[in-house]
Amino acid sequence: MNNWLRQIVIIYFSFACAYSFAQTSYIIGKAPDYKGEEISLYGFTDLITYTTVKESFDTIDAKGNFELSTNVVNPSCYHVKINNKVGKLYMLTMYKYAFTFLPPDTIDYHNPNAEESVDLMIHGDSTELNARIIDFNIQFDNFWQKNYKYFVAKKIHGRLDTFQLRMEERYKNVKSNYFKTYMRYTFAIINDNTGRHRNYLAAKYLVNHPIEYHNYEYMEFFNQFFKQYLQTMSSGPLGNDILASINIDPNYKELNKTLKADNWVANDTLRELVIIKGLYELYYVPRFSKANITALISEINATTKIKEHKIICGNILRIFQNLQAGATAPDFALPDVNGNLHSIADYKGRYVYMNFFSPTSTESIQELKKMEQVKTKYGDKVIFISICMTGKDKEFKDFVKKNPKYNWLFLNGTNYQNVLDSYMIKAPNVFYLVNKDGYLVQSPATKPSEGIEFKFKEIFKDRRR
Repeated sequence: MNNWLRQIVIIYFSFACAYSFAQTSYIIGKAPDYKGEEISLYGFTDLITYTTVKESFDTIDAKGNFELSTNVVNPSCYHVKINNKVGKLYMLTMYKYAFTFLPPDTIDYHNPNAEESVDLMIHGDSTELNARIIDFNIQFDNFWQKNYKYFVAKKIHGRLDTFQLRMEERYKNVKSNYFKTYMRYTFAIINDNTGRHRNYLAAKYLVNHPIEYHNYEYMEFFNQFFKQYLQTMSSGPLGNDILASINIDPNYKELNKTLKADNWVANDTLRELVIIKGLYELYYVPRFSKANITALISEINATTKIKEHKIICGNILRIFQNLQAGATAPDFALPDVNGNLHSIADYKGRYVYMNFFSPTSTESIQELKKMEQVKTKYGDKVIFISICMTGKDKEFKDFVKKNPKYNWLFLNGTNYQNVLDSYMIKAPNVFYLVNKDGYLVQSPATKPSEGIEFKFKEIFKDRRR
């Protein structure tokens, strides 16, 4: 069973009950394995950029106790963190929660530099939101185990529809809209992952349905369904008009008008959200103007009447600012093939040219071949770094072992989502150029196949032909 689909929660101690002070929700907890450590509660300001804010924190005392609180405006998913350990908690307004923050499984490998999901032992009766979610996930786990062969054979949809009806009947008396949306869009994600037709998914889960900005599962489906939507549309029949509205003369009204022809986004509010998400993704696609995309997001931010859209646009603009040329390159600590950690800071005083690649991407392999040629010419002046972003540890090690001709630094980023997030990596073949002082010179940088050599010649005043 996939980790994202199941939150294992063990009944442990204390209680969860309605609380009556304003909108404040409280957490009284135990973390006996983390005495003296800081524990923090994080909420999401939006679920497009997944920007988080620290809502509350406490130091775990000598007995392993802690207390947290926050004002929950909308029922939402929160993260509880101790160092790199993260537990998921669904919180309602005016509730008091109690749980134990469990230590990680000692059998599994634990990466100290990557976020790691852990279980929360929450106590609550069967009507509490987290308890409902656990019960549903157990039901689905049983269904998945009994029907695994149909998943593999891609003949699951009929059985999945029947199971969804059974679950709707099971929870028909539940009044929590958040839970029902959680369940509905968990099914939406599964249907999407198992190849359900896109028109079916749009009609059943998006068109004429309210946008659930604060429901984690709804937004997970939304983000998955509309991933690279604007980029894909720019290569289709509407492509010329889309490109003109972004690259030639940035014009949100024209872009909005063009996309209105697509029935999936006929709703004005949904279409605006899709455009915001699409522009956010296109910012790191080299053939699109970063300045124009920034201008378009700024225009939407200034004109939108939708509070959630204004928040998302504000977060996007802050992210753009952080990765603009001239900003400090986000640092990291990533292992090489031998497990030794490397960071950008290690190479201060040298230019760094780095890329994020996938061993299974044809384009990645082609760029690495070009990179080899560039490294031959400028390896004495520039540190070359390639960061693997997909696959497993073994695949990374096997790739490096089989390609000794690529004699520069290869790092394993496959288990370091925080690093990928800090560089806004959504797909392979993104390059960055960092100067001697650790600032971004090009963000993203020109690829080897696009002529990064010309930039190096300019920097080093290289007159070689």
